[in-house]
Amino acid sequence: ILSIGRNHWIKDYRTAINAMAILKKRDIQFHYTIIGIEEDEELFFMVSDLGLVENVSFISSLSQDKVYDKMIASDLLLLPSIEEGIANVCIEAMFCKLPVISTNCGGMEELIRHKETGFIVPIRNEIAMANELFEFNRLGKSRIEKIVQNARVKVEEQHSIESMVSGMEELYV
Repeated sequence: ILSIGRNHWIKDYRTAINAMAILKKRDIQFHYTIIGIEEDEELFFMVSDLGLVENVSFISSLSQDKVYDKMIASDLLLLPSIEEGIANVCIEAMFCKLPVISTNCGGMEELIRHKETGFIVPIRNEIAMANELFEFNRLGKSRIEKIVQNARVKVEEQHSIESMVSGMEELYV
């Protein structure tokens, strides 16, 4: 499980870490990596306090190429944010055929249709997040492949250079 983003309260990594603690209590095998956390004593303590030191890692920063390598090597992108527009990281993940679970923050429902192009959970709800992670873990490979294919098509249609230029032209005409 991968999250990518700056170290800011609006990214709500605390809820994500609490969801990981629920997964661990359910004996689900996982590893959660957050890219973009330089130093956060509170998050580090939280991981230790919840007994997640073996399950959660932090990476301060990576080049864009290495981030894409991490995406390709991961099974799932988790966006636990409280507020976003349409998160670029989710567009990039969907383009890389990485399944996405996102909170229902900002414009994410414009990008993700629940269980069709990804998964949506309520903000600040570690139980719902853990439940969706648990359900994702139980999905068959063919179902996941269908979702990532749908997501890739959606991203190609809505976020290609051509469609974005066309949208800007329509805005000004």
